[in-house]
Amino acid sequence: MKRKVLIIEDDIALYNMYSTELSLRGYEVLNVSDGSKAFEEVKKAKPDLILLDVMLPQRNGLDILGDLKSTEETKDIRVVMLTNYGTDENISKAVELGAEDYILKYNIVPSELSSKVNAILGDESDSAIKLVG
Repeated sequence: MKRKVLIIEDDIALYNMYSTELSLRGYEVLNVSDGSKAFEEVKKAKPDLILLDVMLPQRNGLDILGDLKSTEETKDIRVVMLTNYGTDENISKAVELGAEDYILKYNIVPSELSSKVNAILGDESDSAIKLVG
């Protein structure tokens, strides 16, 4: 069965870029673009990993992280913050709330992100599809 990665991201171009790479690596990728719908989608989808932006419409990603980690049903789901907002305050709060990692979007390319996802989920077979050109 495919592992599920839920990307909570409101920038559809970024979602498409990350989703394409993760799909090529064999993950089922889901998206929520509105912070107010994120918590319910997590409960419904039961992902193996969440990539969570900080700045979202309707609801802050750090608030969502706090709710996820304080709810019995969702507290064990791994969450990685994936954002452009790398302030010391945000990083400290995310780690304190239980984030696995804090990745700055402008410092990572999709292939590196999928390798990090593999490592976090313990998927050692790095099975990217090689495109012949």
